[in-house]
Amino acid sequence: MRILYCNKYNFAFSGTEVYLFDLMELMRTKGHTVALFSMADPRGQPTKYDRHFLPLVDFKNTGHSMIGRAKLAAHAIYSGDARVRLRKMIAEFQPDVAHVRNIYHHLSPSILWELQAQRVPIVYHVNDFKLLCPSYNMVSHGHACERCHNAKFWHVLTEGCYAGSPGSKLVLAAEAYFHTWLQTYRKCVDRFLAPSRFVKDKLVENGWEAAKIDVLPHFQRLAAAPPEHAAAKASVLYFGRLSPEKGLTDLLQAMQRLPNVQLRIAGEGPQSSKLEKMVDSLGLANVEFTGQLAGGDLNDAIAGARFTVLPSRAYETFGKSILESFAFGRTVIASDLGSRRELIHEDKTGLLFPAGNVEQLTEQISFLHERPELAAQMGAAGRELVRSRHSPETHYAALMKLYEKLTLGDKKPPPARTIVAGAQVRLRVAFIGGRGVISKYSGIESYYEEVGKRLVEMGHQVTVYCRSYFTPPLKEHNGMRLVRLPTFRSKHLETLVHTLLSTVHVLFTGCDVVHYQCLGPALFSWIPRLFRKKTVVSVQGLDWQRKKWGPFASLVLRLGEQASVRLPSATMVVSRNLQKHYQSRYFNRVTYVPNGTTVRQRRSTSRLSEWGLTAGKYILFLGRFSPEKNCHLLIEAFETQPNNVFAERRA
Repeated sequence: MRILYCNKYNFAFSGTEVYLFDLMELMRTKGHTVALFSMADPRGQPTKYDRHFLPLVDFKNTGHSMIGRAKLAAHAIYSGDARVRLRKMIAEFQPDVAHVRNIYHHLSPSILWELQAQRVPIVYHVNDFKLLCPSYNMVSHGHACERCHNAKFWHVLTEGCYAGSPGSKLVLAAEAYFHTWLQTYRKCVDRFLAPSRFVKDKLVENGWEAAKIDVLPHFQRLAAAPPEHAAAKASVLYFGRLSPEKGLTDLLQAMQRLPNVQLRIAGEGPQSSKLEKMVDSLGLANVEFTGQLAGGDLNDAIAGARFTVLPSRAYETFGKSILESFAFGRTVIASDLGSRRELIHEDKTGLLFPAGNVEQLTEQISFLHERPELAAQMGAAGRELVRSRHSPETHYAALMKLYEKLTLGDKKPPPARTIVAGAQVRLRVAFIGGRGVISKYSGIESYYEEVGKRLVEMGHQVTVYCRSYFTPPLKEHNGMRLVRLPTFRSKHLETLVHTLLSTVHVLFTGCDVVHYQCLGPALFSWIPRLFRKKTVVSVQGLDWQRKKWGPFASLVLRLGEQASVRLPSATMVVSRNLQKHYQSRYFNRVTYVPNGTTVRQRRSTSRLSEWGLTAGKYILFLGRFSPEKNCHLLIEAFETQPNNVFAERRA
């Protein structure tokens, strides 16, 4: 199987990446082909697909200009560049499935739309609470916070839960609301993968569909050799990020009351200097900061500890550090919050205490430190838990089952529907972009007449947005509701102004689908989607090729061509040539829906004799007189014919 992993960092920035790279290596050892789509960072290992990676994006750089900051904000919310780069990588790598991890801001959720457009099944692996909380971690002022419950994302602006600037907070809220309105995750993601039952429960509490969420805890490799018993004077170990929600101030207060217990703190983070000052102010001679440890150094630190401690005041999606401790036969004391109970079985694999309760934390550390045999017994039980439930093999089997379900098309086709004329309304459709009905100017008006009439006969409700000067003042025509709106009678502004007014009007109606015609109107096809309406663009031709348009108008129409594939929910083309054009240029599988016509029977008419014509003895041009129709070529060719032929055909 060919598996594409998407993650914004290509190096071990955090536990998210450690898990990801371990998983990719596991898949390689099982014979699968894997690739990473990420940012280009020199700290990462080079790959053959690096040319498709996004350039390094640094949101913390304060030297950006006002325009630069605006571009970064737009990139964080929706990156068109990321979509284009991913499109090219998909074309080259041809993945069977995409496994998405941490993509926010640097890659942006826009890539989910591209994966969907390319029909690549998506597994979205939840590694934080970003779907529920704009600031990732459901933490405010060092404590667990659920104020953004049910998409009340504006709290990020008022709660002081995010340490960034007011502009940064605004971008976080805008991003959350934008993708909620677009329903990016709900529409694009095939399966959500939660690392714990706690995460799944939180998602369901906030309105996410339980049936689309699978629970798969992380895996952990065991140490090759059975762990030795901790030394008599072994210390207690904390390892992880040094930040306020981790509860390290509680831990230091507990250590003040336990002068005979040694504590090692391994890690770095925004609270590092504050914690070091706190150690000095409390006179704690029993606390040591080791700095960031990784690889063998971290393994040695865990193996050399009596037990580890996790005093966090925040929810954790899983708690990988608990499994890492268990792997070396070291039990864990942790705050009783979030997913911890799924790993720490009280008095069997570890001990729990109420988050923020320094007294009980002190008691648990003292209790276990004085009973090294019990600590070793609990550590052994934890190691057995890893071996039986969190092995790489168990994890691999469950994940492959999920991948195969998606790639083999486990989704059942929707049941066939029989729609009878006069039946209850099924869909409410709005047509925007043409001039209207009754009068005829181009094929679009004929399309409105014929398709709209047939949709009404099938039981659907159709609204046609018409230009006031073009369509008579009627409320209804052939069962279609008519909305007449004014516009400027200008070659360059007429369509754009009318489409804009029509789009604003349709936002406040109950229509389900907004169907735009042609490239110019396609520029507006994203707006109804913010209001949870689906949009479709029909492309009748590449309008920018028409001779009547000047350079600027042609440029706008070229932008409309790009918009027609990137902004609507779906795109239709009326010819195979258009389909090939879009697929070759945008790698996009547009839907080919050719125009139809009514089959007419031949019949005699007196008109031909009135015009001096004989049936079968003339050539007919039927269409609009515009430069791209090349009617003048027909006349020129006609005039080159011998006189007798010319006369015969004119007769």
